[in-house]
Amino acid sequence: NSYNQEIVIGIRKYNESLRMGTFSKGMKKEEKKLLIQTILNNQRQNEDGMIYIDPGICVEVSFRTIENGQLIDASFSTFKFDMVWEQCTWESLILNNTSVSQDVTFTNLDKVIWEDLLIRKEGLLSYLCEISSYMLPFLRERILTTIRYPNGIKGESFFQKNCPDYAPSFIQTIEKEGTHFIVCDDISTLLWLGNQLAVEFHIPFQTIHEESPLEIVFDLDPPSRAHFSLAIKAAVEMKRIFDGLGIVSFPKLSGSKGIQIHIPISNLPLSYSDTRIFTSFISNYLIEQFPDDFTIERFKKNRGGRLYIDYVQHAEGKTLICPYSTRGKEDATVAAPLYWDEVNDNLKIKTFNIPFVLN
Repeated sequence: NSYNQEIVIGIRKYNESLRMGTFSKGMKKEEKKLLIQTILNNQRQNEDGMIYIDPGICVEVSFRTIENGQLIDASFSTFKFDMVWEQCTWESLILNNTSVSQDVTFTNLDKVIWEDLLIRKEGLLSYLCEISSYMLPFLRERILTTIRYPNGIKGESFFQKNCPDYAPSFIQTIEKEGTHFIVCDDISTLLWLGNQLAVEFHIPFQTIHEESPLEIVFDLDPPSRAHFSLAIKAAVEMKRIFDGLGIVSFPKLSGSKGIQIHIPISNLPLSYSDTRIFTSFISNYLIEQFPDDFTIERFKKNRGGRLYIDYVQHAEGKTLICPYSTRGKEDATVAAPLYWDEVNDNLKIKTFNIPFVLN
């Protein structure tokens, strides 16, 4: 900035340059003079008191915190002549400034996980960092099943329930029927799993301390994304029923091809047998009202293009995708919670990908 000689800081985020603050402190007089002269000599645009250059000068700065994507109280530390500007990424900034156990190490950060959006492993880990305060409350005190993609989502994947022998000592586990499930209660565990390329996080409906469900969930599963309008219709009809009964409900994109409706019941002493009466009634009622659109037929070949209302999945021992979990889909979609006013004909699953959810 030519008026007060503040230096604008930029960083690379999802292959675009992002402005994220300024600094004017921390530089020696000669350093600042040299930097400003270099900027003047290489300017490509001078507009409204701002001088712009192409990316190329890398510096290290200290700062107090990050608020709304901006560095607060940034101060110059040193030039980084050994770096190229493409290495100055938002993802590395987040990872380098997240406090985790010393037993967590990040490896192969350049590995591409989602080719279509060019999101690398570093991008997955930084997403988990940024979303952790929203995601961890759903993971805490629940046994975890992950789906890992060691070679990216276009490669082979596998379910992992049992904690591997090489897991660090801070990883908490609980044994159930011979399986040592991981319990992800903190960001260190979440990021360790992310470094193992756990892309999907699936959880049961109850905690490790309970036998009864904390919530009821309806899974509205259309034949394909091309039939997503059926999921919107089913969700809207369910909302109408629940509102009439005074039941609070929350919609969530599955991140795959449908919508899931969550009803909290932690304050009610209901067993899975009790909830099955309710879920069965609601599902059958909707099918009676819209027999050409919805079905509870479990065999896909017999559904005839109708949306499957999956209430059978809501049972002890079953799991569902965790809110805010990434999905192993080519467009890097997320199992994103929604507001009800977002559930309309303009809703698209592919909109809610990693970059969109973080913004």
